[in-house]
Amino acid sequence: MNNSSIYENSFLLGGGEMGKLIREKVWDETSLGNPSGWKQSLKTTITILLNTRFPMFLFWGPDLICFYNDAYRASLGTDGKHPGILGEKAEVAWADIWPVVAPLINKVLIENESTWSEDQLIPIFRNGRIEDVYWTFSHSSVQDDDGVVAGVLVVCTETTAKVNAYKLLEDSKRYYNNIMQAPVAMCVFIGSEHVVEIVNAKMLEIWGKTAEETLNKPIFEGLPEARGQGLEEIINTVYNTGERFVANERMLMLPRNGRVETLYLNFVYEALTADNGTSIGIVATATDVTIQVEARMKIEESEKRFRYVADSAPVLIWMSGIDMSCHFFNKAWLIFTGKTMEQEWGSGWADGIHPEDLSRCLATYINAFNAREEFYMEYRLKRADGAYRWISVNGVPRYTIDNTFEGYIGACMDIHEQTIYQEKLKENEERLNVVIAASELGNFEFNFSEGKLLYSPRYLQIFGHSKDTEKEHADFLKQIHPSDLDKRNEAMQYAINSGVLGYEARIVWEDNSVHWMEVRGKVFYDVEDKPIKLIGTIRDTTKIKKHQQELEEREQKFRLLADSMPQHVWTADTEGNLNYFNRSVFDYSGLSPEEISAVGWLAIVHPEDRDENVKHWMHAVKTGTEFLFEHRFRRHDGTYRWQLSRAIPQRNPDGETQMWVGTSTDIETQKTFTRELERQVHQRTRQLEEKNQELEKMNVELNSFAYVSSHDLQEPLRKIQTFANRIIEKEERHLSPKGLDYFRRMQQAANRMQMLIEDLLTYSRTNTSERIFETLSLTDLLDEVKADLKETLIEKNAILYCGKMCDVCVVPFQFRQLLTNLIGNSIKFAKTDIPPLIKIESEIKIFHEENEHNLPLGQSFCHIRIEDNGIGFDQQYNERIFEVFQRLHSKEDYSGTGIGLAIVKKIVENHNGYIIAKGKAGVGATFNIYINNET
Repeated sequence: MNNSSIYENSFLLGGGEMGKLIREKVWDETSLGNPSGWKQSLKTTITILLNTRFPMFLFWGPDLICFYNDAYRASLGTDGKHPGILGEKAEVAWADIWPVVAPLINKVLIENESTWSEDQLIPIFRNGRIEDVYWTFSHSSVQDDDGVVAGVLVVCTETTAKVNAYKLLEDSKRYYNNIMQAPVAMCVFIGSEHVVEIVNAKMLEIWGKTAEETLNKPIFEGLPEARGQGLEEIINTVYNTGERFVANERMLMLPRNGRVETLYLNFVYEALTADNGTSIGIVATATDVTIQVEARMKIEESEKRFRYVADSAPVLIWMSGIDMSCHFFNKAWLIFTGKTMEQEWGSGWADGIHPEDLSRCLATYINAFNAREEFYMEYRLKRADGAYRWISVNGVPRYTIDNTFEGYIGACMDIHEQTIYQEKLKENEERLNVVIAASELGNFEFNFSEGKLLYSPRYLQIFGHSKDTEKEHADFLKQIHPSDLDKRNEAMQYAINSGVLGYEARIVWEDNSVHWMEVRGKVFYDVEDKPIKLIGTIRDTTKIKKHQQELEEREQKFRLLADSMPQHVWTADTEGNLNYFNRSVFDYSGLSPEEISAVGWLAIVHPEDRDENVKHWMHAVKTGTEFLFEHRFRRHDGTYRWQLSRAIPQRNPDGETQMWVGTSTDIETQKTFTRELERQVHQRTRQLEEKNQELEKMNVELNSFAYVSSHDLQEPLRKIQTFANRIIEKEERHLSPKGLDYFRRMQQAANRMQMLIEDLLTYSRTNTSERIFETLSLTDLLDEVKADLKETLIEKNAILYCGKMCDVCVVPFQFRQLLTNLIGNSIKFAKTDIPPLIKIESEIKIFHEENEHNLPLGQSFCHIRIEDNGIGFDQQYNERIFEVFQRLHSKEDYSGTGIGLAIVKKIVENHNGYIIAKGKAGVGATFNIYINNET
């Protein structure tokens, strides 16, 4: 620009950066043209714009060409619209905010009205981005030289800093208010000492402190109770690192209600940082979840207890969720099914249902589940052993405290036995009805609120009415005997209070006859514990009362009779407690009824007899057997006299003891006699012992005699027999017939003498020999006897038949002798024309009734029967044949000494047995032997 131009454009001088830019701008390319040609009004306005320090902006001409000064230029920042918008059309320069700016400009241009805006947000592009910029500005018109509005002058100042400061202040206030009014506990710690800058009421409530105790103080100074719980390290870490810290359900010990309590908190520590990222404090938020945690812990504990109780329960318990699947089975279920929890989980439990019950069971469960209703069903479930068992299932929906549906819980019970029980119960109910009918009880039900009485036909009969009679409750009350009405009313009042009714009263029939009734009942109550009904029975006790009266009269007669007796008479109850003594007891003892009641009846019994007395008496009471005991009673003069006490239980028709009646008789005289008799018996016993000693001495001598008889006496006989045999054998031809006869007769006499000696020795040994009993088989003994008699049996062509034999406890050598003698007798006394037949049989025999031989009843015997077909004997001799030296035939006809059967009887007696002989001359003989089988 030349000097003339400078002179011409002197209005552009100065103006700083913008003055320079305007001067350097090639204005010819704009609609304004060269500045030299600008109107004076424009030049003047630009001069003012460039030389003022107040931010100004000018829109000029039809294109609203843009001008601005240095003061405004600062608001455009860097890397923005500056300097590009200088000399640019307004619509182009401010295209981004033209919808905001254009109306304001038009208002000035068209309406020639100025505008004013304060702290107006007008975002502009600067500093390489769109920024929110706040302005306080005024638009006013600028007229050209002709007085026409040619431009719009904008006088403005950027208030972004002020607005932001205000907003920061408002945010701070709002932040403070938010903290103070926050629904959660909040506070702000400032600085490394963590001074409490802000704290709301909820946080103070958690701390258990007031604002005065904590504000503007380091947190652990205002809240010392929080120390030592790990919070110091956490707060320092957040402050130093800027890292956020979150805690859930952390347990802390803080002051509450005047004492330190356990709290559970959810809290967050968030670092507050400056613009440069340095920590300046901490924002803390907290929520007291103590109630929720304790509630959850209680729920968890309740759940734990539930599972423990469920696993301890004997019933089968299950639970399902909202998806119908089962997720819990108790131990009883798993033991019953033999399955694991995993196997039963979900719908696995349904595998154990009987196929015939499965569809019905699932349908019941699903329908109830969908309706959220309780259900009951019965089905067969497979047990661990494979057996199907009927179980009952009761399921109920589960809800939380807020009524949220959670699924179902159910309990199952094995009802196999219950079914049987129900059948038995039904039978028992039928029996009970039969019993009630048989016991002639009347039934009734009384409604308290309505005052109505329902009754059975038997009830009417007891009141003397026919079964079809209709009566009101008041009608029955009128029949109660006037003297018993108060008792009835008292019983009813007691029943209302206690629930149990019971009384006896007289009723008057229409024929004026008086009858007794017994009433029993139970009162039922509503939820408010008010009586609603009475159910009971009524029984006609007229006969019982009459019987009681008769008993009382008999009791009175008994007492009169007992008091007139010289003996001591007493009675006792079923427990053995003596409850009555006749006058004789009091007269004898000198005690009054009160004194005996106080000291007890044992006081008159001699101290040496008391223990045995009580022992025998209680044994009798316990067993119901007769009591018989001798003891001494103290008389009123202090002397003791022997008494014989006897008590007999008095029984009812069913054999049950009702009471005891006893007497005590003075036996002092008999005792004196007995003592004298015992003295004499003692003396006689001593004499018998002396005799026994003499007998033992004689037995020794007898044994010596037996030895002499066995050896010394038989020795001459054996020599006589030997020499007689030799003479007959060698000298027979030298003897005369008569001499030979003498020798033979001498030989026979010697043989008989030897046989007699042997039999006598055998008989003697049956008394003196040692008896050692053994249990043997009769078959074995008979085999030995048959072997001994083999040659004789063959010689006589005898038949020995042995039937069934039993085992018997005997002295073996004696019983062998018994069998030998009896079989030998049967052979000896056989008929000459037919072979001997001997039958031997045995059996176990117990006599339960009287028998012809008077054998003991109930005792077990081994019965041995020996029968032959010999010559027999006359029955009149059935005892004589067992005597020593007794013969029914001459020695010429039948050999023998007459001792054989005596030996047999002695052996039987040694075995505590019995022998009975039966015979018939010419037919045969039978010997029945009974040996004690219990030896």
